[in-house]
Amino acid sequence: MKRSPIEALFVLFLISVALPSGAAGSPAPGSILPPELSTTEAVSHLGIVATGSPEATEAAVAVLENGGNAVDAAVTAALVLSVADPDASGIGGATYMVIRPAGRPATVIDGTSITPAEVDIARLRKVKQSGRNFGHEMVAVPTTLAVLDLALQRYGSLKMAEALAPAIDIAENGYRLSPIQITWTNYYYDNILAASDYARYLAMEDGQTVGEPGDIHCQPELANTLRRIAAEGVSTFYRGSIADEIDADMRANGGFLRKADLLMMRVRERPALTSTYRDVEILTVPSPGGGETLVEVLNIMETLPSEFLASDTVERHHTLVETFRIASADRGGTGLVPGSAGGALSKRHARDRAAMIEPGTVLSREAIRGPVDPECFPKGESTTQVSVIDQAGTIVSMTQTLSRSFGAKVATPGLGFFYNSFLESFNVDKPQCGGYLQPRSPCINDMAPTIVLRDNFPIAVLGSPGSNRIPGIISTVISNIVDRGMTLAEAVMAPRIVWGGYTRLRISAEITGAISDEAMDQILAMGYQEVERVEFPAIPLLLTRAGGVNAVAFDPETVTYTGIADPRRGGLAAGPRVLAR
Repeated sequence: MKRSPIEALFVLFLISVALPSGAAGSPAPGSILPPELSTTEAVSHLGIVATGSPEATEAAVAVLENGGNAVDAAVTAALVLSVADPDASGIGGATYMVIRPAGRPATVIDGTSITPAEVDIARLRKVKQSGRNFGHEMVAVPTTLAVLDLALQRYGSLKMAEALAPAIDIAENGYRLSPIQITWTNYYYDNILAASDYARYLAMEDGQTVGEPGDIHCQPELANTLRRIAAEGVSTFYRGSIADEIDADMRANGGFLRKADLLMMRVRERPALTSTYRDVEILTVPSPGGGETLVEVLNIMETLPSEFLASDTVERHHTLVETFRIASADRGGTGLVPGSAGGALSKRHARDRAAMIEPGTVLSREAIRGPVDPECFPKGESTTQVSVIDQAGTIVSMTQTLSRSFGAKVATPGLGFFYNSFLESFNVDKPQCGGYLQPRSPCINDMAPTIVLRDNFPIAVLGSPGSNRIPGIISTVISNIVDRGMTLAEAVMAPRIVWGGYTRLRISAEITGAISDEAMDQILAMGYQEVERVEFPAIPLLLTRAGGVNAVAFDPETVTYTGIADPRRGGLAAGPRVLAR
């Protein structure tokens, strides 16, 4: 009898490993990162927060302790991150929020950035062909402040001025430099110096010295900008004096962004994209975010036995990588190809795509090509995730970004924040991609803040940085919980294998436990171009390859909230110690 490719995979799995009793509910041996990356799982009975910055987490916890809800806490954390994690996000960037108010359906506040109306594609192409991928020309319309403001108005209890207060204090008095921030500053040091005589002082205290972990860094001009927003409202950024300053700076330095773009910018509230994975419900963002790719990854994984995905075998690693490649190739569900998303998100489509995967075989790009060339899609790298649950049951999963680390590497003098670099990500050199970058077109991205429910309770509220690797990273953590029976902390701490790019058959693998050099040799022999081996102890830049999943959950049986900040990028998870009466 001829077996299907999926059946063949399962047979190979049974041959290659003797499955221990209860393996689908037991973490595989050696499945946790090395001790040097150990981190503490936070536990609370009053709510929980996980972010990429200790300052942001502490500010959000204080909001919960003082009677604020999860939306108040998430917005406060986002604003603090704009100060204390300026390479990954800021008020010059973009934000997505998935909110599930207690007892109500989930909703998404869609902060998709759009291209400026005056974008000059020929000039942008010329700049990029010169080898420069930073500067005012790369800036699209910022949405972060508008998203946070709308969230507070509809679902929060704080005023924007109240949510801004901790960020203003930290900008004025300083925050501690993290190893990841120092890593990105070193990586882009030359670009930061070349891009702007002003912005270099935002990244470095004296404009030239990177600093050491723990050094205190202040942002007094950003503090002043945030005070202006607190006093005048978010409208000053989009319609008032700050918008005027942005416009003048862009005109003087060749940028395309104008006050008219800020005036016309509207964020929108949309229903969450919903799906299922085995016995759990998935709530995430629709296109042009990365939630549709995440859903397709999970749909393909669902065609495989849980026992197969609970293993630590070469066959599993290879199958996951091919799954990530296929789903990314199907990104016609971005809204660029009308009507394509529905089919790509169906369980039937997933079965058809899963049937293409053959043991030991690397599918060609031609075989898996979707409706749009993936090389047309933007790619970023520096993003941050905020996850919050409050005691009343409101849940927030929020991801925000500047695209590249420190975005476009430029800032308006006196305002104190970096602009995004979304236009740098568009591939304007390929003829087949030219139609996707147009005036006022959406900046496609891979952010996928997600809520996972079992029996209506959140077993994982998560998201990650990682560009086109994000859907694969998040789906791996979800599978670790659902298929492998891991706790939330174990699922985040488990070593990862991720597919690393649209244009190359490249894999990044954390070499520890069952993900061994020998296993990666077998993977490489299948036909991949490169396996980047992240060996421990690893430098911070390599640790970022596998993302940074900040996640929280709730256990209704013990009435306990848990949280974990991914040790690959630092951060902190914590819960309230006492709530205001």
